[in-house]
Amino acid sequence: MSEALLKAILRLFAQVAREGGVTKQEREQISFFLHEHLSKPAVDNYLHQFDEYIKTLADTHVDENTIRKLCQEINAQLTQKQKVVIILELITIIQADGNISAHEDHLMKVIGETFKVNEEEIDAIEVFVLGNKAEQLDHPDILIIDSLLTSNFSKAKHIVRTHLYGFISVLHVKQNDLYFIKYLGATDVFLNGVPVKPGRISVLAVGSLLRWDKDEPVYYGSILKQFVNFASLNRISFEAKNISFKFKNGKLGLRDVNLATESGNLIALMGASGAGKSTLLHVLNGSEKPSEGQVLINGIDIHKNPERIEGVIGFVPQDDLLIEDLTVYQNLYYAARLCFSHKSEAEIDGLVMTVLEDLGLAESKDLKVGSPLHKTISGGQRKRLNIGLELLREPAVLFCDEPTSGLSSRDSENIIDLLKELSLKGKLVFAVIHQPSSDIFKMFDKLVILDTGGYQIYYGNPVDAIVYFKRTINMINSEEGECHECGNVNPEQIFNIIESKVINEYGHFTNERKISAQQWNESYLKYHRPITIKPSDDVPHSTLNIPTRLKQTRLFSLRDIQAKIHNTQYMVINLLEAPVLAFILAFIVRYYNVDDKHLTGYLFGKNLNIPAYLFMSVIVALFMGLTVSAEEIIRDRKILKREAFLHLSRSSYILSKISILFMLSAIQTFMFVLVGNYILEIEGLFLEHWLILFTTSCFANLLGLNISSGFNSAVTIYILIPLLLIPQLILSGVVVKFDKLNPTIGNTATVPFVGDLMASRWAFEAAMVTQFKDNRFGEEFYKYDKAMANADFQKVYLIPELETRLQYCLQSYKSKDDADRAKVATDLQLIQAEVVKELEVVGQDKYKGVSDLTVTKFDSTVYENLSAFLNQLKQFYMKRYNAADQVKEKRIQELTSTVEKEKAFEKLRESYHNDAVAELVKNLTETHRIIESDGRLVQKIYPIYKDPDPEHMVDFDAQFYMPSKHFLNTRVDTLFFNTGVIWSMTFVLALTLYFDVLRRIIDGIGNLSNPIYRRK
Repeated sequence: MSEALLKAILRLFAQVAREGGVTKQEREQISFFLHEHLSKPAVDNYLHQFDEYIKTLADTHVDENTIRKLCQEINAQLTQKQKVVIILELITIIQADGNISAHEDHLMKVIGETFKVNEEEIDAIEVFVLGNKAEQLDHPDILIIDSLLTSNFSKAKHIVRTHLYGFISVLHVKQNDLYFIKYLGATDVFLNGVPVKPGRISVLAVGSLLRWDKDEPVYYGSILKQFVNFASLNRISFEAKNISFKFKNGKLGLRDVNLATESGNLIALMGASGAGKSTLLHVLNGSEKPSEGQVLINGIDIHKNPERIEGVIGFVPQDDLLIEDLTVYQNLYYAARLCFSHKSEAEIDGLVMTVLEDLGLAESKDLKVGSPLHKTISGGQRKRLNIGLELLREPAVLFCDEPTSGLSSRDSENIIDLLKELSLKGKLVFAVIHQPSSDIFKMFDKLVILDTGGYQIYYGNPVDAIVYFKRTINMINSEEGECHECGNVNPEQIFNIIESKVINEYGHFTNERKISAQQWNESYLKYHRPITIKPSDDVPHSTLNIPTRLKQTRLFSLRDIQAKIHNTQYMVINLLEAPVLAFILAFIVRYYNVDDKHLTGYLFGKNLNIPAYLFMSVIVALFMGLTVSAEEIIRDRKILKREAFLHLSRSSYILSKISILFMLSAIQTFMFVLVGNYILEIEGLFLEHWLILFTTSCFANLLGLNISSGFNSAVTIYILIPLLLIPQLILSGVVVKFDKLNPTIGNTATVPFVGDLMASRWAFEAAMVTQFKDNRFGEEFYKYDKAMANADFQKVYLIPELETRLQYCLQSYKSKDDADRAKVATDLQLIQAEVVKELEVVGQDKYKGVSDLTVTKFDSTVYENLSAFLNQLKQFYMKRYNAADQVKEKRIQELTSTVEKEKAFEKLRESYHNDAVAELVKNLTETHRIIESDGRLVQKIYPIYKDPDPEHMVDFDAQFYMPSKHFLNTRVDTLFFNTGVIWSMTFVLALTLYFDVLRRIIDGIGNLSNPIYRRK
């Protein structure tokens, strides 16, 4: 208090007190006021100044305007609570002579009006100050504590203490939430350990404790509950009965913990590190199931019937649960939208702004939250915002895990003040607390202390805890819980007693405790009565009105989009990543032979690296899809843990993630194809290439979301990405051909099963086949080339192979050797199968005996008939080849009939037909053009011209680079079949994500590796 302010207050006292002259009693009150605020030497000086003011004003009239001017001079320098204290001091001074005149009363009303203190509060203060008998204090804002078992008051509140001689009155100034006490009687009453002087008015500070001999103390919380009206709220009863919890490794985390309480209480959970505080909190809030015991809310077992308490419980974990890239306002806004679907935008905005003002965050509402390492708002603001996410819906029971950790003492007090206010609104609040200050410690109504090993060693009033532990070890002054001079308590003293060590013969502390945790637990059970509470009959009230799943999806999506937009680095990198990679890749592979004199520059058709570009495009799509999604769920895991108490839809959350990632992948792959195809001058297949890469990237999105959901560390996830990409590289059919793989997993005839599991295999094949046959040049001549290639294969490779085998059969069919006979039988079956297929092609049905070829029936006649048929077949395919060739040549002549047309034709070919792509899809580098596999001959050359096998319902094991596949007796183009397969794989990954299959598998493996589970 400044000197100028003190002088102004003394002048105000002098103005009011001189009415009728200053009496001895009034001057004593002035002296007492000065002693409370000043040192002893200064009191006499200011008391002298007060006397001088009185002399100066002796012959003047007490002017109302003068009073107002003095009040205005003081007004700007005092808080509202200080103003109430000044008014109380004034009333105490003017009534010191036992009387308040009408003029003095009027002046008090003027002062109250100037100080913005309403008349009702002033009237209550006057009743409180003037009342010297209990019956004179019958006022709704006053509480009487006395020994009368029956109350004679119609308005005042009443608490009975049978051994109190006299009475204690407590005044509640509602406007400022202030409490004052006055004691009149003969009992030695102590307020926070300090003797209370009868007749003296004192401020009742938060956490105060009134005690005297033989009676149960009167706690601050008990007084508050007399003035707080909980009648309009549903009463919540909370019981934890015989709670024990065993970890997966078999260690006991909690042992037979019991507590019972009800709404309107703020309860602290304390204990040494590792004592089980957080474990108990998680069991009490329902996120962990106890090994033994029950947790009951209004008689409902929260672990057996969680659906009956939906929305009743709130949880604020120790870690921040904020979306760092959203603003303070947006964090609260989306939390509100997910809780109250029935409220309009205006109501939501009003609710959010109210909470922001209550939290003191209104001025910071447009600031981005930021991360703990890159702070935008302070640590205290982050904590308040975390609590604000729960305050929005005001759950009936709120759990906070170390809400003050890492905060300054001032911020810590603000947080606990916030929780205390919530409890005073009729909520039940549990908070794990560590090393609280005296002021914070006294704000709690109840205290639970756990010791090492999960033993419960105390449950009761916080200040009484110090007395209890002092008594237990027979300390001197064990009845003193507070400091006599300042009224402070030292919570650390409790743990100094609990963990005090044995001293050895050399006077040094040992590691052995004087009293073990088990002994403290036995002492607690011996001296504390069993805790019981009457279960509430009220239905637990939930304010939640959860949106529909569709609305949840929309809200999750909007929240995620806004978070991503606000993260500038994320947006820049993800939007530039694709075009930059496309530029680098396309620039590197944009090859042309500078030594070729016939080439004047780059030509798409002569670029030998186009297959490499298409393959790397697929790998880039997989890479981008994985990296953009790998952290999506693990980043939200803490937020999901909080939102689990809201029972929001997991499917809506997943669908929102998928839709946003698909949208981002669509943009990335579009930009990649746009840049890459432009640089490499790939014409006409933009949408087809985009569809392939987009499909591949979406598959990678779901793969990334699965690993993001399954693992607990971002580092683990990014280590895992190469392990997922390398098989896609090796088993794509490009780096190592499928027929050159280890025979254990490979397949010489078709794509092996391990290849079919790779999205890269399906994507690259679709890209190559589409690039070859669906471009403008390929579409013009593909049908002719197909007829010629198939005819060429028949006459050059298949028929000669059959003739060779037929010749061998003729030479060996009379052999007595079992091996020769077996070989002949195999060859005859193979020849029979191929001839039957050819008969279907040529449409002839003249050959007899083909269907029943055996070693015993084979002879020279059969040989001659088969040889004649194969020769006719060769002639058939030669004619077919020539016919297709003639039509193709005629078409080419039409397109090159003039010099201009010839130039246009060459340009068309060079712009759309790539020689390297054609060589790969035709498999011209394969040395074995035809092989035997599983009793049939397999064509290895010209797979791009092969038709799907009609015997297959679905061609999952077809040859690589085939132009179409069978699906349910329908021929489907490879582009659509392959992208359909990738989308099917994506859908399967979506199901595994929804059911969290990977996490279940990992948890299952972890359980099996645990010795406890192995023994079972």
